Amino acid sequence: MSNINDTLKRINELAAKKKSGQELTPEELAEKKELYNIYLGFIKGQITDTLDRVEFVDPKTGERTAPKKALENLALKADKEIKEHKDIH
Repeated sequence: MSNINDTLKRINELAAKKKSGQELTPEELAEKKELYNIYLGFIKGQITDTLDRVEFVDPKTGERTAPKKALENLALKADKEIKEHKDIH
C-alpha cells in the first residue's frame, strides 16, 4: 500500500465483506493481518513521535526533562541504591 489512507480503505473493504456474511479467502485473511500490522505500526509511530515531544517540568525548579531522560535518571538512581544496599534482600 502506498499510504495509510489506502491501507485503511482496504481494511474497511475487507471488514465490509466479512460483515456482509462473505467468508474471506486465506489470501484475504493474510492480507488483513499484514494491513493491521502496517496500521498498528503507523499508530505506534505517531504515539512515539508525540511522546518524544513531551517534557516533564519540575514544579519546584521549573527544570524541563524529556521522559526518556527522566526514566534513565530513575534507573541510574535505582541502580545506585541497589548497589549501596546490596546486603539487603
